[in-house]
Amino acid sequence: MTYLRNLSIKLKTSISTSVYILIVLVGSILFTVNNFTERLIQDRIQSLEENVKNLSESYKEKIIVNNLEKVDELVNFIKSIKSVKEVFVLNKDGTVIGSSDLTFLGKNEVSFPTKNFKKFEYNLSVEKEPVGKVVVLYDLADLKAEVLSDIKKVIYPLSFIVGFIILASFLGTFLISTVLVNPLVNLQKSIVNLFVAGFENLKKSIDFKPATKSDLKCVKGLTENCWLSQKGGVDTLFYLGDKAVKECSKCDVFAKLSGDEIEKLSYSFYVMVASLNDYIQKLEEAYRERETLSCMAAMGEMSAKIAHEIKNALYSISNAANYIKNNSNDKIIREFGKIIKEESYRLNDMTVSFLNFSKLIEPKFTYEDINKVVENSVSLLMYDCEDYGIKMELELDKNIPPTLIDANLMKQVLVNLVLNSIEAINEKKHQNGLIKITTKYLQDRKKIIITVEDNGIGIKEEDKSKIFKPFFTTKPKGTGLGLPIVYKIIFLHGGTVNVESVYGKYTKFTIEIPVERSGRNV
Repeated sequence: MTYLRNLSIKLKTSISTSVYILIVLVGSILFTVNNFTERLIQDRIQSLEENVKNLSESYKEKIIVNNLEKVDELVNFIKSIKSVKEVFVLNKDGTVIGSSDLTFLGKNEVSFPTKNFKKFEYNLSVEKEPVGKVVVLYDLADLKAEVLSDIKKVIYPLSFIVGFIILASFLGTFLISTVLVNPLVNLQKSIVNLFVAGFENLKKSIDFKPATKSDLKCVKGLTENCWLSQKGGVDTLFYLGDKAVKECSKCDVFAKLSGDEIEKLSYSFYVMVASLNDYIQKLEEAYRERETLSCMAAMGEMSAKIAHEIKNALYSISNAANYIKNNSNDKIIREFGKIIKEESYRLNDMTVSFLNFSKLIEPKFTYEDINKVVENSVSLLMYDCEDYGIKMELELDKNIPPTLIDANLMKQVLVNLVLNSIEAINEKKHQNGLIKITTKYLQDRKKIIITVEDNGIGIKEEDKSKIFKPFFTTKPKGTGLGLPIVYKIIFLHGGTVNVESVYGKYTKFTIEIPVERSGRNV
């Protein structure tokens, strides 16, 4: 028993299946031989009778016209059937016009020999009028002997077939069990890889094909189509996140499409990974929000104390530099005065940006047309794009309903992102600069997606996690507050902003905001 227990599932399945098939085959053969002999005899009798009927019908016209030559031919055909002993063909008057025993010609049916023979009669008729009859006497003992002889002929080669079936079943079961067990092996590898590679890109641990060729509607109303029936089902599953655990496990469509127990186990693992990814994202979002709120709170306290002093000092420095610049004949002194004035203006702008970022923003939500907000925002920067030879492309969803937003704040978001795109394209020195802004309404999720994409210099991989942090910048004269302000405004709208970028190729910001939500208070 210990030896069998240590065998692989494939071998256990193959051996047990082969033994089972052997028992079934042998039992079936014995049962057939011992219990179905009579049935086989009845089949032979029925076959004999059918042959007699068919032959009689084919010679019916010859019997009607008393064509004795053809009648005799019919008798010979029927007599050639195994177990048939005597054949009699009668006309409509009951007189024998054809017989395997010529002594009965011209006689009637009463004089037929009976012995131990079985008799079969077939009446011939035309439009229900009797035109003759065929009588056949056959030996039942011969039929039984014939059946037993045929059974013996089958049993011997059947033993070789049984042996072949057992061998084929073992090999076939081994291959089939390999196919069945492979999903478990792959699932085990996915679980191991999930922990070895970490949890940074959980989508890579999921790989499945749609369970059906046609898209099926989500009966729960969570998404437009069921993720099990989509080519991009992984993305839909990851959008559902924790909802998949709560809703899909109770869904009849999921139960139907997820297949057998092994497939259900695999899909349950995918659902678990999507839920885990959702949990990790929520943790990261909470951490980022907490970090942002902490920074804003600290800056709010600090700005109230030092902003006034800095602005006064900068005003004095700027005036002094301006006086020196305008009243000195020394070229070097005038140059330094110009530098001091420009840097004073830059520090003043930074201070103003700092104050704008740290102060409490109170959005004024009204129902607005997102597309018009986008168009108005783009119109402010259209001349800048023309100056740098940058093409602006808009792809706006006309089905977007009025959305609860602060139009001025959203305009600030779009302007900041477009300005960043212009600077990124100029830094790359792209000859065919392109900025593409799209809007899309996700009706099933009641959310609006806004994307701002450019083919500029992009963002380095190591900088992606820092771009929304206050004062982080890669620009020589940047304040590092543009994207944090964007993040803060979208946060107040109850939405999210994410970035996708490949350094040297492109950058794409994706904003997702709800249609009906009134925003958050910070």
